[in-house]
Amino acid sequence: MRILLVSQYFYPENFRINDLALRLKERGHDVTILTGIPNYPQGRFYDGYTMFRNRYEIWNGMEIHRVPIFPRYHGAVRLSLNYLSFVVFGCYKAKVMKKHEFDVIYAFGTSPITQALPALTMKKRIHAPVILHVQDLWPENVLVLTGIKNKLLIEGLDRMVDSIYNRCDRILGTSQSFVEAIRARRGLRNKSKVGYWPQYSVVARTQETVDGMFDSSCFNVVFTGNVGEGQGLPMLIEAAHICRDTKIRWHIVGSGRDLLHIQKLAKEKQVENLVTFHGRKPEAEIPAILNGADAALMIINPNPIFEKTIPAKFQTYLACGCAVLGCMEGEIKRLIQKNHVGMCADHISARSLARCAKEMSMCSRDELLSFRENALELSKREFDCDRLIDGLIEDMKRLCR
Repeated sequence: MRILLVSQYFYPENFRINDLALRLKERGHDVTILTGIPNYPQGRFYDGYTMFRNRYEIWNGMEIHRVPIFPRYHGAVRLSLNYLSFVVFGCYKAKVMKKHEFDVIYAFGTSPITQALPALTMKKRIHAPVILHVQDLWPENVLVLTGIKNKLLIEGLDRMVDSIYNRCDRILGTSQSFVEAIRARRGLRNKSKVGYWPQYSVVARTQETVDGMFDSSCFNVVFTGNVGEGQGLPMLIEAAHICRDTKIRWHIVGSGRDLLHIQKLAKEKQVENLVTFHGRKPEAEIPAILNGADAALMIINPNPIFEKTIPAKFQTYLACGCAVLGCMEGEIKRLIQKNHVGMCADHISARSLARCAKEMSMCSRDELLSFRENALELSKREFDCDRLIDGLIEDMKRLCR
């Protein structure tokens, strides 16, 4: 098949869409990417890229067409311009780029949902079916983050979302809760086109460890990934303060817009000796880091929308066979408890997280090993990469027919 992937984010930015492109290419498909100029998460264009430089390149045998966008920088206005510019220039590119006869179009649906519009523009031009893979629920996500209460504005957002969904030929949710929420939309005409396609881990378990990263005499809890406002990391700092007289050590591997704030909190709480910031690490190093840790932390702020979400780091933790310490409600908590892959806090609070961490740190080696084995088993049963990719390809072929 000739497949067009539409995503605001792509290599050298670190997103799962990169791995999907490679795996589709490995299976013999002709893959082309329509994307923006890389600037995530720093907010500045990567070295070698400008508005006018490296707009077209070949990566692993795949054509990448980049459209000019405003870099994210910091602040709501700049971020809005970043999103809007991808939509405007992406739709224009879809209209004028050298004509390709694609069999199917896959849209990687991160926020905002308007990122699907360039894919729908291409659909109108060449009459190819569109698969939208929903990573964030709209308009629920924007309502939660912005606090919008205006009924007319909410109604307008709902109509826009319904319009985009109705124009797509297949909609895939990354969690069962997403699927239920999308199907429940009154404005969605064909509810049968909504299906479940979770994310998978792009890394696997290793027996290697990172020398000198952990104190083996302590219970080491690791958080990996984006350090953003929705992650609930201030609770980690407070939990570290509560556990200051224990041998629990906390490790944050990653970066993001909220990193400086979290580092400041750690200093204010005087827990710098208990919380270590390791910075952003290459994804290839994550399995060795998780192999050396005693537990991996899943923490999400209390919110009905976040409860429906399965962040990609969860699949990474499972695939690397790491026991999970959870502090959240919703779908992930049910998965952790049902499959015995770790332990969860009773409530989303620093005190409850600290209490759960203390309890988990007292588990025997056999109990921790059981959590690890169960994590691997759940990964293979529910989030196996090859099985999921095969299913996506079958979806694409069916739409082409």
